[in-house]
Amino acid sequence: MLYLIDGYNLLHAMGVLAGTLGPHGLERARGRLLGLLHGTYKDGSNSVTVVFDARDVPGDLPAETEYHGIHIAFAVEHDQADDLIEALIRKASAPKNLTVVSDDHRIQKAARRRHCVVRNCQDYLKELDRLRHKKKTDRPELAAKATGLSAEETERWLREFADLQEGPELKELYDPFGFLGEDK
Repeated sequence: MLYLIDGYNLLHAMGVLAGTLGPHGLERARGRLLGLLHGTYKDGSNSVTVVFDARDVPGDLPAETEYHGIHIAFAVEHDQADDLIEALIRKASAPKNLTVVSDDHRIQKAARRRHCVVRNCQDYLKELDRLRHKKKTDRPELAAKATGLSAEETERWLREFADLQEGPELKELYDPFGFLGEDK
């Protein structure tokens, strides 16, 4: 599945951008979102692009970059992220396989025109929560640790290493303290 995400729109829906952010606040908010997406999609089965407005782009970052397999685009050559998102929707070669995540009606309308799947931010956040919860519950439970070998396993290993008792050069490895030859 392909995802195209309106980054700051989703961050607002998460409540991350509420209040005063302080120095490097947008950078930390972006990092939080990217960490959430990476934790959810780290298996690589989905292609995710997150688009952010170009304001407050860290000076050392290019207009496009990658973060653990997540494509990040800053709307450097556009007035706002919405313009870049619309351009990406228009360029999509298989728009029916593209899920666009935004609460912005303009973006939703552009996505519907191309027959993309449209998700509002709250529904998408619920989906992410379900996916993360499902991954936790889908893990196979660890088998209970056996306290010893079964009789069948013991016989198999005794047969496997029977030659150690016979070979004098290996006897020291098998019985380094000479206990097996003694009668206790």
